[in-house]
Amino acid sequence: MTSPSSQSFCVFEVILMEHKTSPLNGNFGILIDHVTCCDLENPAFQRHAYDLWTRHGGLLVVRGDDLIELTPEALVAWSNVFGDVEDKSLAARESKMVNGFPILRIGNIKDETGELIATFASVPPLESDDDIRYNAETRRPVWHTDSTFRQHPPIGSVFHCKQAPPEGAETLFADMRSAFAQLPTETQNHLESLEAVCSLAHHDKKISLYSPGYPVLTPEQRAANPPNRVPLVLKHPVSGERALYGLNSSTCAIVPKGHEVSEEQMDRYDLEGIEDRSVLILRDLLPFMTGPEFTVKWCWKPGDIVVWDNRCTIHSATGFNHEHYSREMWRLTLLDQAQPQNH
Repeated sequence: MTSPSSQSFCVFEVILMEHKTSPLNGNFGILIDHVTCCDLENPAFQRHAYDLWTRHGGLLVVRGDDLIELTPEALVAWSNVFGDVEDKSLAARESKMVNGFPILRIGNIKDETGELIATFASVPPLESDDDIRYNAETRRPVWHTDSTFRQHPPIGSVFHCKQAPPEGAETLFADMRSAFAQLPTETQNHLESLEAVCSLAHHDKKISLYSPGYPVLTPEQRAANPPNRVPLVLKHPVSGERALYGLNSSTCAIVPKGHEVSEEQMDRYDLEGIEDRSVLILRDLLPFMTGPEFTVKWCWKPGDIVVWDNRCTIHSATGFNHEHYSREMWRLTLLDQAQPQNH
C-alpha cells in the first residue's frame, strides 16, 4: 500500500513532468512553461518555484495558456509565496489600481470615458539588442533597483501580463550577483566599503527637471521622508550571495559607510535635483553590468507572470508604439515578511 506521503510525492513528480523548465541566461533566470492556474495553488509547485527563483538569481517566469484567466485574488495569493504583498493604498494612484486589490495597472489602457486607468511612461523602444547595454551618453535604458529611498525597500515585484503589443514593451533584467562576482577583488572590496544615499525628494526633483509639472515634495513631505542609506553590495538573506545594489533615480550620492552628508549638500541634491559625481562609481560600471552575459530581455505574452528579486537584480522598461497598440500589466510589490508594511 502506498503511503500518503508517497502519493503526494508521486503527484508532485507528475506535475513537474508536465512542465518544461528552461534557463534564460545560464544560471540567471528560469522559465516554467505549461503552467496552469491550478498549479499556482499547489503548495508543492509553490515550494518548487520559490526554490528555482532563489537558485536562479531571483528571476522566475511562469507561462501557460490559461494564466490569462488568472483572477486578482489568485495573483495576490501566488505573489505571497515570494514575500508579503504590500497592501499600502496609494491615494494618488487609486484610479490606476485594480479595484479592491493592491495591484497597480501599468500601460496605456483607458476606461469607457477615455480616461487613462493605468500608469504610463513614454520611453524609447529598443532598436536592437545592442540597446540593452547601458549607454552613458543617453543614460538609457534606465536600469535601476526599486525604491531604495524607502526605509525598508521592497524585496521584489510581480508582473502579470494582461495585454501585450505584438512588438516592443520588453522588460530587461540584469544579474547583479554574477556582475559583482566578475569584478576584480580590489574593486569588490572598495564597493563593499560604500553606501548609497537615496532621497525621495531628490528623485522627484530630478524627474521634474525633464518632466515639467511633475510634483515635488513639500517641505513637510521632505521632512517626513528623510534620506535612506543602502549598501552598494548587498548580501542576500536567503542565498547568502553578494550582489551590486543601490542604483535608483533617488540615488544622489555614494559615500563611505557612515560618512556624514551635510545639510547644505542635501539641499543641493533635493532642491536642485543635482546628482553628486560620486554616483558615477556605479554608473561607470553599468555598461559592464548590463552586458549580454548578465542580461535577459523578456518578451511578453498575455498570461505571463514574472517574479523578480529586487535584492540581486536590476531592471528596466522599454517602449512600444502606444498610439497603435494596447498594453496592460498588473504589478504587485513584495516586502520582506519580517518587515512592517510602510503605511
